[in-house]
Amino acid sequence: GLSVSQRGIEVGVRVEVHNDIMDDLTSVIYDPTFFIRTDRHDDLTRTFCTNRGGFVALENYQDFVCVNGHAYRDRKSDNTNFAFLSKVVLTEPVTDNQAYGESIGRLASIIGGGKPILQRFGDLRRGRRSTWAKVKAGYLQPTMTDVVCGDVSMALPGRIMANLREGLTKLNQVVPGVANDETLLYAPEIKFFATQVGTTKELETAVAGLFVAGDGPGVAGNIVSAAATGLIPAKAILARLAAEAAT
Repeated sequence: GLSVSQRGIEVGVRVEVHNDIMDDLTSVIYDPTFFIRTDRHDDLTRTFCTNRGGFVALENYQDFVCVNGHAYRDRKSDNTNFAFLSKVVLTEPVTDNQAYGESIGRLASIIGGGKPILQRFGDLRRGRRSTWAKVKAGYLQPTMTDVVCGDVSMALPGRIMANLREGLTKLNQVVPGVANDETLLYAPEIKFFATQVGTTKELETAVAGLFVAGDGPGVAGNIVSAAATGLIPAKAILARLAAEAAT
């Protein structure tokens, strides 16, 4: 039969800053990605899905809500948003990463009254809840307003919050201004991954002749890599067909 393994989940926030802070990067690379190893917990955090001139959006999972981000071709905002995520892989005694992620989503939805939570990074750093008065007084205005201003640390686990604070502060050394007090954090953003099917380097499973590719079997994590993984088994299959034809 097929062997499978858990890929874990990623939990964090959607970060929103003014376009000026990210322009030097996004004018060269539309979706720059940074991987940051935290000192305190030795965990991996990363940026993901950068949207220059984009908008923060709602993700509805029926019994809880999350956030995401997107951008339009002909409609632009003054802000850039990106996901900032902390990797979680449960081992013993609990290995159900999906259930853990869903429980975080449900707790965050309770804290937010059924809506995502919005907090300024400066308030998070000082251990204070954000209010609409504070947000509206700043120069950075949120692109998603159907949210509840509050305290993200009331919704996300402490270890993840420590990773996000440290990781964003480190990222500020490379992208100055990204950890400003006015930086907006929307929570939660949770990335669920499919169970990974065991394969060879050619993406052939334990069932001879059965190849997999893309996000479904867990061998890719985004649109680009999903497309790229389709080429791997395709080349292997073509090589086998050519070898059979030559015999």
